Amino acid sequence: MSAYTASRSRVAGRASFAAGYRGARYVPTSVAEALPDYDEPSIAVVPGAGRRAQTQQGLSAAALTLAKVCAVVCIALAVIAVARVAITSAAASCALETREITQKIDTARSQGNELEVAQSVLANPTRIKAQAMALGMMAPSAAYSEQLNLPPDVVATDEAGNLSLSESTAALAAQ
Repeated sequence: MSAYTASRSRVAGRASFAAGYRGARYVPTSVAEALPDYDEPSIAVVPGAGRRAQTQQGLSAAALTLAKVCAVVCIALAVIAVARVAITSAAASCALETREITQKIDTARSQGNELEVAQSVLANPTRIKAQAMALGMMAPSAAYSEQLNLPPDVVATDEAGNLSLSESTAALAAQ
């Protein structure tokens, strides 16, 4: 039996893999049969705390938990700060809009008061008579208003008070 097939049978038979390992090289079958069979020392891995394990211990579980808690607290504080800034910004913009609207309301009220004063001045009967006299107008005399005779209204309404076209045309034809 060749060394190659012996090592393959040990691996297939669940023997120690390290004992049959000969390196990562390709050996053709004809050459592998000609190679001598070496007995190599077996290597076993024993778990333990060697020099490398002591230097790579890292943080303890308590320190890692404390770091996680600190990270969560920092994230929570950041979220609260962002929310506070957003709320403060919204309140400030609402206050500015309220101030602008209040100023517009005050301006509209003062303009309304000015218009009421102007309307009362313009609607004064004494002023209207003076303006009419300045334009050459005068009030109608009683004799002139008695001479006006208006024809009777031809528009007729029905019992419900609605305008009636048929009755209005009949009244117009009767005149």
